[in-house]
Amino acid sequence: MRLFILFAVSLFCLTCLVACQNNAPADQLTVVQGTVTSVDTGRPLRGVSMGIEGYSNGFSGRLWSSTPDTVSTNAQGKYQLRFYNKKGLYYSVCLNPYVPSLSSSFPRFAVAPGNGTGRGGNQRDLTLGRSNTVDFQALELGTVAVRIRNRNTGYQQLYLDYRNLRGDKLDTTAYLRGYYHFPSTSLTFSYRKISPTGAFLKDTSVAAVILNPTARPPDTLRATLTFVR
Repeated sequence: MRLFILFAVSLFCLTCLVACQNNAPADQLTVVQGTVTSVDTGRPLRGVSMGIEGYSNGFSGRLWSSTPDTVSTNAQGKYQLRFYNKKGLYYSVCLNPYVPSLSSSFPRFAVAPGNGTGRGGNQRDLTLGRSNTVDFQALELGTVAVRIRNRNTGYQQLYLDYRNLRGDKLDTTAYLRGYYHFPSTSLTFSYRKISPTGAFLKDTSVAAVILNPTARPPDTLRATLTFVR
């Protein structure tokens, strides 16, 4: 009985594995082209990173396989990609594809809600062996430039945007990227006191004053943060 159950489970897994693969012939030339426009203004967006990603369907969901096929949209917001598929994989065109060498950089654009499928809604599946036309509407992300002037705060660390700036005296500009909906009036940060062992002893919240809250990308939203004792 146990042997029969083991055989049935193995057969089910094998059947499922085969069914999860793409049965399209390999080495077909597939072309994808389209236009990326701003969801706010409708104008073409230049410099949006577009790429091809392959995937297979596993038991826990899609198993992604990044490819080196990437391109940026031109001045008219247009892009075109060509590739040959591998056996068993499905493929999609991706806005802001994952590129290992650029994984630490923050994207300038994000896909508009309801405008795609897949990871983060930024992908569209492709039909292999033919020409695909795929257009995207994207959100243009803005940058907040925070002018920081600190003197004798009594705190060793300023925590902002998942980053730590160390020093009781700071005179610098920090760039916070990835804002689509800008804060209307202020951004909240924290000053922290730290023990010799690295433990937090005390913190306090402060707000940066927004100078131009109506700014829209590609303008930079400016703010100031001053703390003097």
